[in-house]
Amino acid sequence: MIPSIASLVLVGLGWTLTGAVMGAAPKRKIDPGAIQLLGAVFSSLVCLSLLDWTALGAIPAQVRLLTFLSFFFCGALNCVMLYLMAYAMQKGPNGIIWAVIQSAMIFPFLLGVAVFGESPKPVRIAGLCAILFSLILSGAGRDNTGKGKEWKIPAFTAFLLTGLVHILATLPSFFESSRALPPPFRILATGAGVLITSAGILLFRRGGSPLKANLRSKYLWIYTGLLQGFGLISACLLQYPAMDALARHGIGGASYPIMIASCLVGFSLFSLLYLKERLTFLQYAALGCCVAGIPLICL
Repeated sequence: MIPSIASLVLVGLGWTLTGAVMGAAPKRKIDPGAIQLLGAVFSSLVCLSLLDWTALGAIPAQVRLLTFLSFFFCGALNCVMLYLMAYAMQKGPNGIIWAVIQSAMIFPFLLGVAVFGESPKPVRIAGLCAILFSLILSGAGRDNTGKGKEWKIPAFTAFLLTGLVHILATLPSFFESSRALPPPFRILATGAGVLITSAGILLFRRGGSPLKANLRSKYLWIYTGLLQGFGLISACLLQYPAMDALARHGIGGASYPIMIASCLVGFSLFSLLYLKERLTFLQYAALGCCVAGIPLICL
């Protein structure tokens, strides 16, 4: 059990890269859509080579289609969310914005209770209340960045979109037939959504597409390599095997809280030590409520 938990902690800490990259990319004149587009092409090619097409053909076509669409829209919405997050991070405190957006894991919890009859235990309700309270504190706190309140609307919109992304990513797991589809299929479907959405944004954005100029920047390739290198390796070798191991021991619901809590701690340290962000007391309280609420919600 300890190696599996350690694997999930490592995956969560690695997710800090996404927030760091999306916060740094605009400062290097790199469009977030360019990173997502190039990453989607790379991950799709890798997953196409990993798929067992014979085994995939044995799964009913309707199951494959519905699961593909769920992950496709998951990728498309996540692409839009990352644009909003990158914009918000240019206007406000990166650490608290990341915490607000990661708090969207309450949505799969609500889905399980409202639609699939999961038990709303008192400890889970306490976790939900802690996360909701952290969102209230995040919105009410005074901003210490000196950039005004422009970050709040895009950050909370990204929070709602992330909730939809989590629902779409979690929904197939409630059905045994969809669980038979391997991780490369899910990653491929998600990548297709990212690919089409990011390409559309880049091609039709006001002021012309920055893709050609971005492709000449070494930072685009560095950022994409970091995200895809860690993301693909960790998903296949660490995340999914560890999640399966915890599920076999009856605590599968703790997987995402472990990863997200680790990610929040990692990004908070990154914001404090590297970005030198100074948070207000309310923002520290919001972060504490969020980190405390996430493990409680899946106990």
